[in-house]
Amino acid sequence: MPTLKQIAKDLNISVSTVSRILNGKGKESRISDSTVTSVLKYAEEVGYAPNMIAKGLQASQTFTIGLMVPNMANSFFAIMAKNIEKWASKAKYSIILVDSDEDIEKEKKQVVNMMGRKVDGIIVAPVGDSFLHFNKIVKQKIPLVFADRYFTDSTIPYITSDNYQGSYDATQELIANGHQRISLISGSRASELSQERTKGYVDALKNANIEVSEELIVGNSFSIQNGLESAKRVLQLKDPPTAIFAMNNLIGFGILKTTKELGLKIPDDVSLIIFDNHPYLSLLSPSISTVKQDSEKMGEMAVKTILKEINQEFDITSIKIPTELILRESIRDLTLNPK
Repeated sequence: MPTLKQIAKDLNISVSTVSRILNGKGKESRISDSTVTSVLKYAEEVGYAPNMIAKGLQASQTFTIGLMVPNMANSFFAIMAKNIEKWASKAKYSIILVDSDEDIEKEKKQVVNMMGRKVDGIIVAPVGDSFLHFNKIVKQKIPLVFADRYFTDSTIPYITSDNYQGSYDATQELIANGHQRISLISGSRASELSQERTKGYVDALKNANIEVSEELIVGNSFSIQNGLESAKRVLQLKDPPTAIFAMNNLIGFGILKTTKELGLKIPDDVSLIIFDNHPYLSLLSPSISTVKQDSEKMGEMAVKTILKEINQEFDITSIKIPTELILRESIRDLTLNPK
């Protein structure tokens, strides 16, 4: 592999000049544009790659960020991870990606594994109702940021969507279309994310003077199986809902499977909005209305926040990113066509 010394020798310039240019400091070091161009061009031609291990040993850094998501098969987390990798790469950091499988015991083990890899910082979408096992990361002074899911009782910064407002807007849209029997199929009740989305749903009903029916708030996990079983439960009630609000895309897929099994049509028999904008939902017939989260922005802000911690900056705050309600064909307007 070509080295800085070899490039310097081949181009007959100093090693320090080559180093400054390849570290993006050519301009501030007042190195001529022609020299910068020739060094960058030559480095690319000979396939120069910086020795990140040696560089890390010098700086006590590994230039890696650990990323733990609850379910890689969930498109939301796959897209979020892709965006985190994109922004980390721009900052010349690599990502070590692990999956907790929505299992808090596995999450605890993965925390220890990532600490053992000496990552410079960790981004986590946590799965449980406790953040105590993350305190060992904080005690080791390893930068830590929560993404998507979070704990407001913790001092650990988080980047998430405005879950309350997204849920409120979706429920309000169903109400505006004449729906009063609206079921909410929830994820883990212990999750603050679930609690915020539930609060948005409840407040929208109350503000419209619609009674909140506990039999219509069901579910306990962010899974297809939960969506399937919960939808079957509410749709077979004596007075079933005219609309369902699914708390994430996996729950939504379970609902779609249940409606098919029961011979029900969307939106003729039941309207549907899903929190998460899975790429395929716009391609279904009918297409499904969603609450879209800005995973691009979430990935960008998660990386920028963890880098601030790594660089020991102090203006670090938690962020709630606005959602967007995308209306498609899955909502029946009961004010025009009552049952």
